[in-house]
Amino acid sequence: MRLVFGPDDLEEYSAVRDRLRLHIVAWARRRGIAVEPSLVAAALDHKHSVDGRLGHWTRRHVADALAVWFPRTVALLEDDRDAVPTALHALIGFLDEHDWLDSRSASAVELHEQIRDSTPALHDALDDERNHDLGTFWAVQMLRHGVPTADPAAVARFLQQVHAGELEIDRAALDEIQRRHADEKPEPPQAELPPVLPPSAAQMLAAADSSVALARLRAFTRWVRAGRALTREGRLLLSDARAVADALDLDHFSRDRARTSDDMPEISLLLHWARQARLVRVVRGRLVQVRNAAPLLSRPIELWKRAFEAVGGIGEHFGGSNVFGAPSLFGMSLGEAYPILLYQLYAAGGEPIPVERFHRAVRETVNERMGCVVDDLAGDVEHRLWRRDVTALLDALELLGAVQLSETPGVEDGDDMAELIALAGRDDPDPTLVALTPIGIWAVREMLVERGVHAPLVGELADEDIEYVCVRMAGLSREVAEAELTAWVRARSGRAASHEIMRYLQRVEVPAHRELALFALSRCGAPGRETSRWRARISAALRAPSSGAQPRVECDARLARP
Repeated sequence: MRLVFGPDDLEEYSAVRDRLRLHIVAWARRRGIAVEPSLVAAALDHKHSVDGRLGHWTRRHVADALAVWFPRTVALLEDDRDAVPTALHALIGFLDEHDWLDSRSASAVELHEQIRDSTPALHDALDDERNHDLGTFWAVQMLRHGVPTADPAAVARFLQQVHAGELEIDRAALDEIQRRHADEKPEPPQAELPPVLPPSAAQMLAAADSSVALARLRAFTRWVRAGRALTREGRLLLSDARAVADALDLDHFSRDRARTSDDMPEISLLLHWARQARLVRVVRGRLVQVRNAAPLLSRPIELWKRAFEAVGGIGEHFGGSNVFGAPSLFGMSLGEAYPILLYQLYAAGGEPIPVERFHRAVRETVNERMGCVVDDLAGDVEHRLWRRDVTALLDALELLGAVQLSETPGVEDGDDMAELIALAGRDDPDPTLVALTPIGIWAVREMLVERGVHAPLVGELADEDIEYVCVRMAGLSREVAEAELTAWVRARSGRAASHEIMRYLQRVEVPAHRELALFALSRCGAPGRETSRWRARISAALRAPSSGAQPRVECDARLARP
């Protein structure tokens, strides 16, 4: 049974919660203990809301559940109070007997002791109705007055009676709860960023040296040298623009037909990119090289990072469009939306994502900001201009070597196209997939760390429970997953690692998680035949007809001994 869930695994969690609740209630009944199923579910909901780890319990988790979670979120009457610690005792007892408390949990003895110690705090909190949230407050009042909450007419009559003063409630407590509710501004839970495997210095140097955009920026900066005259509008002279385009082999189709340098989009982009990267600047109507830029030209990695950081500020000069830098059809400039793209790419751990996911995220962000659906107000022309500028941005990042672009495989197939259409909300979705390159991952991580965002590296999960590591690694690149699991194994003795992995293998159900656990087992120093034998045992157990109980594979005593 799976016990670790991410913030988006709501359906998977709901199914496991229902199964686990039934198992715990049946386990308690066999011991002559009556357990309220809804309270077991509430305890599981508490852990899911805290960290998504149903098998990870500490004394603090227990204390918070009894003193805060149940009083605030669960409607309990006087006769229901003693059922809460009973449900928690059953939950901890079940997890302990099945060896499902994870390696970082407190012992079952400590947890049962904490339940007893925190029970008085539960009663104290329930005695004060101000500890309820708004929904729980009203649910408790309706329970007290025998109002069937599933009957809308009965609920409406009850509220009318309260409003008319015919039924007594604690109005002082209600006022305080409403004030607290108005002041609370819950932030949406931020998904944890995956660990990344940064490139080596040699890999970054090779990537910077092979960057087409960096080579152009370096050549353009050196071409400027002591200075180049500009027009009154701040453009390059047409003759100079054609000369540098010829030298860098750019703007083949527009070079001869251009009337001003703005008619040469590649040179125009290069000029504004170099200015934004502080390689050149304007002094008294002349374009000159920034003094401290000269030594930077021979330091590829530093120059690459500066060019990457400059991308978000190039603005309306990207791709020759006047939509990029101004408020777009969504009420958000692409320069403002750029961090959303970088975060999405980084959160994917280097795996490709559809560019349509970025478009969807921007629409949802703006709709939430405005409090209504606003992107439908834009016409098709505005949508196409926005998408053209996104394409120009991605092309520049690819030119720099920060991203890789590809096309969704089999996009002409019905299912793939239907998914893209649903994501895009239009009949002509962009089939482009985009992924950060290794040096792109390094650069985005540097930006995130500078802003105070926790962006873990491979190896930082070495002290975690094996299931947590396997769930976090599922969906990431195989290289990152294997590096993280190898670090996890090395952080403990081979026997301890083998024991924890095999405990997990006895209940793991998700094939991707099982494969990662078996990879970790193969790194524990156990002979290869042991791993192969385990694969055969687990496969046989999973193929066996289901009897309602979870398949259990006994551990080899030589490997299971910690």
